[in-house]
Amino acid sequence: MVRFDLDGLEVFFPYPRIYLEQHQYMRSLKQSLDAGGHCLLEMPTGTGKTVCLLSLITSYQYANPSAGKLVYCTRTVPEMNSVMEELGTVLAYRSEELQKQEMENMENSRPSDDIEDTAMGPPRGDNGDDGSSPQKKKARRVYSAKKKKNDDGKPPMGPIIDGRGAGGSGILALCLSSRRNMCVHERVMAESDREAVDSACRDMTSSWVIEASQKNPGSVETCSYYDNFQAAGESTTMPSGVYDLEELQKWGKQKGWCPYYLTRQAINHANILVYNYQYMLDPKVAKMVSKELESETIVVFDEAHNIDSVCIEALSVTINDRGLEQATRSLGRLSSEVSRQKASDSQRLQQEYQNLVNGLIDQGLLDAPANDAALGSVSSVGSKSEILLLQLIHKSSMYISIHRMF
Repeated sequence: MVRFDLDGLEVFFPYPRIYLEQHQYMRSLKQSLDAGGHCLLEMPTGTGKTVCLLSLITSYQYANPSAGKLVYCTRTVPEMNSVMEELGTVLAYRSEELQKQEMENMENSRPSDDIEDTAMGPPRGDNGDDGSSPQKKKARRVYSAKKKKNDDGKPPMGPIIDGRGAGGSGILALCLSSRRNMCVHERVMAESDREAVDSACRDMTSSWVIEASQKNPGSVETCSYYDNFQAAGESTTMPSGVYDLEELQKWGKQKGWCPYYLTRQAINHANILVYNYQYMLDPKVAKMVSKELESETIVVFDEAHNIDSVCIEALSVTINDRGLEQATRSLGRLSSEVSRQKASDSQRLQQEYQNLVNGLIDQGLLDAPANDAALGSVSSVGSKSEILLLQLIHKSSMYISIHRMF
């Protein structure tokens, strides 16, 4: 494992050796972070660019707490899982190194007379003899760091509760994906595709469904995981750790909370986020997920040559004959409803107009017409309205003149 200084930054690299190209890659990345600007870096596939990115940026965050959170955007779910596993390796190595450093500091700070030489015994007469019997050396305290890999060869994932947390500094690293990849409700998981999963989830978590369930319990089906998450309120916190999709589902089942909504809430408190391009680039999705990210956020687009196609897909609409026919029928119904509302509004406006004129006549502000037909209507706004307005102005002028006289 390599722990080295890169232009004043201590970098934790979790592998035995580092290639020259990786060192140059990380140096360029650090220069971009120091400058607070953008950068475009290219490395061939298989040269370890992911571990370079994660090692350098997490080390930079550790040395500069004000650097902001890391948002790592991937294209596919397998790539997301790969990044989370590599991140777990990087943070586990850093935690191990910091723990070793702490042990060494504790050992060096101990008084030198705590450990006695094996050839020396206690002072003569301390135990009733002449000190001729040999005395064993006082045992040293041995510290052992936590193993960096699990039995299956993967780094520790999920909550890490050891007083220091993930990375030795309490890091919270999350990944976010669609409901299809995060849901733990058995009936919803049985749906065939993403659209069906989203629809089934909304049918049990929409505000009107929750309201109907509260008014009449049992009348509609709701999601127990979402209900428990809502009921827990502010107590739905997550301990430090590295959570991939599998660990988020485990944690959600253990707590009885919805992993999808739990993660969406926790991303504001996370130090590292890993999610799909769409959560950053698609305006419809980004306004729900990424709108509250602080300006200091470090954003990484892995495999960035795919950005143009993702943007095209996010901002494109596919229209077929069936959709056009449905839109035509909807427009017909909308036109009929608008016409009905206009007729209703016209009648109400006419009635309000007549009530206004009658009220002015009753107060003596207008002269009474010879007959009801003389009141006119809203549709004949021209002459009738102008006459009423002139009468009001004339009456007002008379009242002002009388007031000045007295």
